[in-house]
Amino acid sequence: MRRYPRWLWCIPMVAASLYGESYELGRGFSLGDSLNVGGYFSTEFESSRTRDRFTADDVAVMAYGDLTPALSYLAELEAVGFYQKDFTDGNENSDRKFHIERLYGDLWVNDAFNVRFGKQITPIGYWNREPINVLRDTTSNPLYSKLLFPKFLTGIDVNGYVPGADNLNYHFFAQSTHDMDEEYINIPNTHFYGLALEKEFSWEWNGGGSVGEYIASAGGERTRFVQANLKYENEACVVTAEAIAARTAYRVGGDDDTYAGYLQGLYRFTPQHAAVARYEYYDRRHDDYRDHIGIIGYSYRPIYPVSLKGEYQWHSQNDENRFLFSFAVLF
Repeated sequence: MRRYPRWLWCIPMVAASLYGESYELGRGFSLGDSLNVGGYFSTEFESSRTRDRFTADDVAVMAYGDLTPALSYLAELEAVGFYQKDFTDGNENSDRKFHIERLYGDLWVNDAFNVRFGKQITPIGYWNREPINVLRDTTSNPLYSKLLFPKFLTGIDVNGYVPGADNLNYHFFAQSTHDMDEEYINIPNTHFYGLALEKEFSWEWNGGGSVGEYIASAGGERTRFVQANLKYENEACVVTAEAIAARTAYRVGGDDDTYAGYLQGLYRFTPQHAAVARYEYYDRRHDDYRDHIGIIGYSYRPIYPVSLKGEYQWHSQNDENRFLFSFAVLF
């Protein structure tokens, strides 16, 4: 995967000057229905017993638009760990290589049948479908969302509302090839299939679940999983729960189960200020690793596309307790 040249950063500015179109924070430059250009970045500071570290974590550029009334697209390139400074030992490093995070097209047929093709977010649960830091309520991600299934798939997602079923949405997704950018996926694979369902019970409640199977490229282990999610939301409060049970067939040691989940609550004092708390559980039987994680944090959004967040994490593995702070902008 080659490095993307520095002039990549100039695309939004050059396009805006050529076309003279408007800019809106959070939506980027609008150059017509067929092309919108924007991006985002986030920074993070971590402080623990063993480390104090600053990271310019995510730097990304995006383009999206409608090519026809039935066909749209999105392209997203991202560099992770763009710059890092460890104040404990004074080391600095950077990785300015841009990776393909998403590159897909959407073909809209009708409410019951649509197709997304290319590299895309795996349509499971809530957390995984919000890949941008600024849109999330905490700086950290639950272990549930990082270790139990591929976060992205390079393949196809057939989706829509089930005919005759009230507000029941489905996703059937499949991958049988290598990822577009195997350096930028948590679990590289060439075999990933699943079905996800989600239902709106009322304007405050929705829930769903998924089943799936994947085979990791590195070790060839086959994992099958069952997942469930539930959310309650009103103007002031959001409560989210997700859980997953996975069984992996290891080449050595037979089959073993992994369980993970989280329960998170957020309370908005005002549209700008919110407090958040989360409990996580992770239990990987294969190597007898367990962790209970408690998180309490605060989120400040002066405007929606800008966020400042802080949190403290308690781990049952005591040496992993830490403070996290982040600043993120969607532009």
